[in-house]
Order: sequence, then C-alpha cells, then structure tokens
Amino acid sequence: MFQDYFAQSDHLIWPLIGLLIFVLFFVGVLAYVFLGLRDKEKVDEIAALPLAEDSATDNRMDVSSQADGRAHP
Repeated sequence: MFQDYFAQSDHLIWPLIGLLIFVLFFVGVLAYVFLGLRDKEKVDEIAALPLAEDSATDNRMDVSSQADGRAHP
C-alpha cells in the first residue's frame, strides 16, 4: 500500500533533502568538536564562558536577596 503511494509521489525528495541537511550539520558539528577544538587554551576559554564576568551581569539585581520569591523595593 505505501509502496504505491511513494512510487507515485513527487514529494519524496523533501524528506531526503531534510535528512541530508541533518546529516551534513551533524557531521559538521562532530568535525568542529573533534578536529577544531584540539587547542587546549581554546577549550579552556570556551569552558570558562559561563563563569566569565560580563558587564551585562553587573547590572542585574542580586538574586540571592529574592530567594523567597517576593519582589523587594
């Protein structure tokens, strides 16, 4: 039943194109991770990004003072 539908469908190319895009993106990410991140300093720099001080975070209110969930003036 499905063989007849897919044999006569003109839209069969779109799932194949989507699969090809996904596979290329996945292989590209793997290549970047395994081949592009061989420099230890670059890996350390990326690993420290969540901990880095940023000027945008200096303007935030202190979250620990709002631990009870209420807004304080």
